[in-house]
Parts: sequence; structure tokens; C-alpha cells
Amino acid sequence: MLDSPEVNLIYPIQDGISSSEQQSGLIDFSTPLNIEQHVEYDPVSGMYIFYSTLGDSLSYRNPTSMTLEEYLQYQNEQSMDQYWQDKFNEQSDVGRETKDEDGIVSEFGDRKKKSIFGSDFVEIRPQGSAELSFGINSSRTDNPVLPEKQRKITTFDFDQKIQMNLTAKIGDLMKIGFNYNTEATFDFENELKLNYSGEEDEIIQKLEAGNVSMPLNSSLISGSQSLFGIKSELKFGRLTATTVLSQQRGQKKEIEVAGGAQVSDFEIFADNYEENRHYFLNYFFRDNYDNAMANLPNVTLGVQIQRMEVWITNRTNDFSETRNIIAFTDLGENDANNMENAGWSINGISNPDNDNNAMYSYLNSNPGIRNYVNASNLLASTQAGALQQSVDYEKLENARLLSSNEYSYNALLGYVSLNQSLNNDEVLAVSYQYTYKGETYQVGEFSTDGVTGQDALFLKLLKSTVRNPTKKLWDLMMKNVYSLGAYQIDPMNFRLDVWYNNPEHKY
Repeated sequence: MLDSPEVNLIYPIQDGISSSEQQSGLIDFSTPLNIEQHVEYDPVSGMYIFYSTLGDSLSYRNPTSMTLEEYLQYQNEQSMDQYWQDKFNEQSDVGRETKDEDGIVSEFGDRKKKSIFGSDFVEIRPQGSAELSFGINSSRTDNPVLPEKQRKITTFDFDQKIQMNLTAKIGDLMKIGFNYNTEATFDFENELKLNYSGEEDEIIQKLEAGNVSMPLNSSLISGSQSLFGIKSELKFGRLTATTVLSQQRGQKKEIEVAGGAQVSDFEIFADNYEENRHYFLNYFFRDNYDNAMANLPNVTLGVQIQRMEVWITNRTNDFSETRNIIAFTDLGENDANNMENAGWSINGISNPDNDNNAMYSYLNSNPGIRNYVNASNLLASTQAGALQQSVDYEKLENARLLSSNEYSYNALLGYVSLNQSLNNDEVLAVSYQYTYKGETYQVGEFSTDGVTGQDALFLKLLKSTVRNPTKKLWDLMMKNVYSLGAYQIDPMNFRLDVWYNNPEHKY
């Protein structure tokens, strides 16, 4: 067998662990992970012996040895290599994780994320406060007029006050701003904004989310500043594309001021009247409204209302001025065409009064009707026939008397205007006293007329719990009052144009 010829390699491969072998084998592969190396000192020979095993015990090559001087040099070279490697890692931000007193800085550890956001750090700076309060409010009113269950009221009180401000930075390109305050005056003060600014050579130049703006350098189309959505600016060579997908939270108005006063235009449709606020007191005032206004500023109706009490459904739990009431649709009416129940006989008085028809005398002759509990049974069978609740009458327990600053009434034209609109299921009833042609008349009963205790007051019904255009109460609600949403209007410069579009008319 011939001996193999010796080949001298340009870059020799050494299989050793000494310092000279490590320097000469610069292109060698690193030691596999399944190879374990350990050093033992031999006190007999005074040598340091290096063992290389495959696993725990299987030796895959003969051990090597070093003298004390060689071993110390080997240790020194290993320490120097590790020192410079650590310095290199610090300069390249590899494996670094730091914290400061204001925020938190952490490493992504992902080279793909680092390339997106410019660096691999996150900085978060939260500021603010949050306060939550819980409580129970219990009150008791020892009023014998009230039922036992309504004398004690217990409510749960919950309140929160949050004021939070947060700024964050992801890498060098992404910024986040968040501001939230529960006591802010306007909604636009609470905002969220994400801002990403790309590099000069990237397609995505800017990406915004949250509160964004769209300014335009054009007088033809104006931009908007109050937007909530997503905005992107993309760059393709010399082409720049800006896209906004958002919801507009603001509106633009132009105000014209002349002579120190604001001049505004209003456009109101005929069906946008103020409902559930203005009511005629009787069909007599409704039928004579146009004639009374024919010779303005002189009102020719000849009526002067002296007193009035207005009662509504008690929704405020205020029992300082409350009474049981029963309100009737036909009370004070004198025309069978304007009455819900034509079975009541008419006494012939032309203007509103309790004695216009036989209803009031019948109610007074049956004292059981004033009993709130049994009223429905007695009204189901009257001399005029059965009366239907929410159509012919309404009864209220603990109805609330409105104070004089909660409504107003026109003493000459006979209508009442509430400061706030009623809900559809609320009841409105009145009693009033007026003079007409030197005589005094009254419709309904006042709380001072001697009806005491739990007995109900008989009142004129203006609004029931059911709104039905086919019933008589529907026409008592005024539908010719509109709100401009403005105050201190100068009547001298007020101009009203009424436009009517007839769909059948052909131009």
C-alpha cells in the first residue's frame, strides 16, 4: 500500500485548540454544538489536558495538552476576544435593553421591525389621573298625600373623572399621541393621532390615523380640518398621491355682520314645527285665531285671560306641588263638531265655560268620580255613553303643577307655550279664568277652589298619552310655531319668504 502524498494547502485547516492553531484556521467552521470541550489539570505532569467528547462521554479524538504558560496565554486571548465582541455588540445596539425615569425603552429584537420603524426602541410617556366615585343617595319624604312606596327614593350615584395624556415613539418613524378628558368642553379636545413618517426613498412618505386634516391650496375647493380617519401620502418617483378616508366632525359656517349685528339666513320646512310645546286652550280660540289677527297690532277677539294653572305628568319626583287630576277633552266645548263625545247636551254659550255642556254638572253630581281609584269604572258608564281613557279623558296621580317661569300664555289669543317640549306619553291639562264682554268665565278647577285631600281636580285636557290625528285633541296642538335657533332678533330687518311647491303644477 502506497503512502498518500502530502499536500500543502494555501489555507491549511487545523483541528486543534491551541493559540497557534486558532490563528491559522481562520476559515474553519465553528465547533459543532454537540461537541463538548473541557479542561483538566494533571498534577503529576503539571499539564492542562483538553478533552473533546461527543455528548457526555464518547471521545471523538485524542486529548491535547498545554503547559502553564501556554494555558495562561490561551485564557488571555479568549478574554480579549470576548471583550472586543461585547464592545462591538454595544455599538450595534444588539442585546441592549435600558430604562429611564420618564419612559421605557425596550428592544424589538426583530431586524424586520427595525427596518420598518427606523430603530428597535419603544418609548412611552403616560401622564394624567383617573378618579372613580361610587355612592348611594337615599331620601325620604313623610308626606301623607304620597303613597307609601313613593315616600322613599334610593338612587345610585356614580361619577368618573379621567384626564389622560400619552405620547409614544416607536423607533424613529412612528409617533403616537393620545389625549382624553371626561370634563372636556368640546368633543374635538379628545383626540387620538398616529403618525408614521417614512424615509426619503420609501413609497410611504406619511401615514396618519385618528384626527387628521386635509388642507388644500385652492380657492375652488376648500380643505377640512376636523376629520377622523386615515390619511396617507405615497410617492412614486415624481408622482405624489394623498388619500384621506375619514369622517367629518365639523361644519363650516359663514357669518355676515352689518352694523354690529349678525345677518343670517334660515331655511325651515313646514313640517319642522315645534311639536308638543304650544297648544290652544279651546276650539273657540283656535277657530277665531285668524280673525283675531286680521287687524294687527290690534287683537279683536275681546278675551283677557286672568289666571291659569298648568299640570303635567310628574317625571321629576318633585312632590311639592302635586295633586290627583282627571282631565277631559270635551270640558268647556260648545260645538258638537268639536267634541269627542257628541252625547253631552250643549247649553248654548258661545265662549268656553264649564257650563257649556252637561259634562261638568254630571261630574259634580257624581262625587265618586273624584276618587282617583274608582274613576275609570264610573266613567265607563255615563249619560253620554262610555268614556275612553286617553281619548275622552286622562287621569294622573300626583300630577305636577308648573311654576309661572316654566310656561307662558297669550292672554288675548288663548294659547299656552311650554318652555320644554313634552314627551309623547306625557299629559298636559289646564284650568283658566278669563273675562269676555264684561263677564268672567272659567274652564276647569283651580287648586284653590276647595277641592281638598285625595279628591281629583277636573281640568281641561290639551294632550293625552296617545297622539292620534283623527281625534279632536290633535287640532289643539299649534303647528304654526317654528324655532330659528337664534336670539335677540331685530324685527325691523326681519324678512320672511314663504315658498310652496305644488307637485301637480307643471312649468
